[in-house]
Amino acid sequence: MSHEYVSDHEHDVSAEYLYPSDADVLAIHDDDDGRLVVEVATVCPECSTTLALAAPVESVREVDVDLPLDDDYYD
Repeated sequence: MSHEYVSDHEHDVSAEYLYPSDADVLAIHDDDDGRLVVEVATVCPECSTTLALAAPVESVREVDVDLPLDDDYYD
């Protein structure tokens, strides 16, 4: 894949092609407005370029998951 394609390519991300096992948390921080933001790294499914996604936290709830996460969570 050429560098020109990767640099001109718009990375349309869709939940259909993103999986927890393909992502890693880069950072958890507050933005300028005091909202919690989670940044994750994943790959573009079209060109395999590593992408950093920033997601503001819109809800918080309790879950029945043991940390660290095990492989059963991703199945």
